[in-house]
Amino acid sequence: MATTLVSRANEAAAGAVASNPRPTRRPYLHHVDLIRTVTFSLVIFVHCLTQTTDEFTSLPVNTTSLLLHFTRNTFFALTGFVLMYQNFDKTDFSALSFWQRRIKLVIYPYVIWSAVYWVVNMWLAGKLTEIPTSLTNFFYQLGWGLSGFQMYFLFVMLQVYLVFPLVVWLLRATAGHHLIVVGVSLVLQFAITATITHWNPPASVATHWWHHYATFIPYQFYILYGAVAAVHRQRIGTWLRGKGWWLFGALIVTAAIAVGSYLGGVWFAGKPVHDNNSAFYPTLVPFLIVAMTCLYAVGLHWAENRREHAPRFARAVKYASNRSFPVFLVHVLVLTLIMYPQSGGTSWVRDVIPQPWATLVVYLATLAGSLLLVEILRRLPGALYLTGRPRIPFRKARTDRRVASAPSTERPRREDAVVS
Repeated sequence: MATTLVSRANEAAAGAVASNPRPTRRPYLHHVDLIRTVTFSLVIFVHCLTQTTDEFTSLPVNTTSLLLHFTRNTFFALTGFVLMYQNFDKTDFSALSFWQRRIKLVIYPYVIWSAVYWVVNMWLAGKLTEIPTSLTNFFYQLGWGLSGFQMYFLFVMLQVYLVFPLVVWLLRATAGHHLIVVGVSLVLQFAITATITHWNPPASVATHWWHHYATFIPYQFYILYGAVAAVHRQRIGTWLRGKGWWLFGALIVTAAIAVGSYLGGVWFAGKPVHDNNSAFYPTLVPFLIVAMTCLYAVGLHWAENRREHAPRFARAVKYASNRSFPVFLVHVLVLTLIMYPQSGGTSWVRDVIPQPWATLVVYLATLAGSLLLVEILRRLPGALYLTGRPRIPFRKARTDRRVASAPSTERPRREDAVVS
């Protein structure tokens, strides 16, 4: 019975097997490449924006950041989608084998880069000589994803990997009732965000309460949303077709609600311009859902209708998607080094380059520098531990370029498989 339910939920893979007498891998989801590329690019942009502006007093910057919080949640929805696509129909799925295979791709880079960022922060603070006596601080930061301001993403991802077997069990056990599961999760999401933004915890709880953003709990709906979307991707894809204007209208309306609520709080309720909990405003939830749905629809439309007609762009998307995770790991280091030169106590960027050009220049420089660093790291021994991706031998550079220019029907190598 379980096998029947699983097979029924993955019609696309079943169709591919039926049309080919030899077993094949699951169809490669090219739209996921575009979604991942856009998501990671915008996450990096937000970091560059906040580092090159006064995020604590600028209303336009915080309004922009408010809406771009959808990238954070898309990151986790994409994780749920990819993991479920790869594992839902596996009749021999094992939690232990899943953990052994997936966790190493994140935990090694997480520990290594947490150490790198901690050392860099000690250097910036002029405390390099205190490193041997400050290891307790390092392990504290390691335990909460605090070494770099993007490292909590990886910390949460590790938690998602730990609970993912339960998600597989849940969706298999509730086959035919996934809409109810998503609905319950959405109600819970509103309750969680309301608690985060409106509850003042007692002192005994407040010490650890502020770490809520580094747990999977505030993102539970988006993880499940992505996982359910993977199971029903064919039906969802069919439903999305022809609804571009409806989606655009929903995006505008929900964005207006989110921004209007934020501005109203600042102008009339005395709320601060910059709020560390802005990513968890309950009024932002509808926009987050619609925004990631719109991005999915755009990616699907591109993959089905535009990709084969723009091969250069398709190759660029595939390249960017393949490098996105290691670029995410290193970009804060590159950004820090770009912003480090000081002029009168502030970064030279703010004094020399006017806005909005400062943000644009730093963003492009961060992307270029990160890609260059990743190309080096991917070719070093131990690349898997440094970048979470397999090593690329130097001698295969030309071969990789030929593979990238191959016809779109060619199946990607295992190392190019969708990884989140």
